[in-house]
Amino acid sequence: MSFYVRARFDVHDQQEFEEVARALRDQAATEPGTLTYRWFSGEPGSYVVIEEYTDVDAAFAHNDRGAALLARGGECADMVEAEIYGDITGELWDWVAANPVFTAYPEVFAQPD
Repeated sequence: MSFYVRARFDVHDQQEFEEVARALRDQAATEPGTLTYRWFSGEPGSYVVIEEYTDVDAAFAHNDRGAALLARGGECADMVEAEIYGDITGELWDWVAANPVFTAYPEVFAQPD
């Protein structure tokens, strides 16, 4: 079952942020568990990323692999909201509770295997 992330950022340093976002996009293109990793912007200084992974483990692997880039991104932008969709396990619920910018949406009508 796929796992989705949607996050919105308010950017302080657009040039640096775009460099980081491009590097994360390029990294994601080589990850077998990353299905979609796309950036959007409706106005200057505001960005949204849509991510789709094969599962939660692939999402965490992406974050682990890109930890240095994500830290750089955090220095030039604020994540103002984020949503995760999919198989939300007990451990992931705990993580969401510790990160109030995130909202979790577990799938309610999953397709049978």
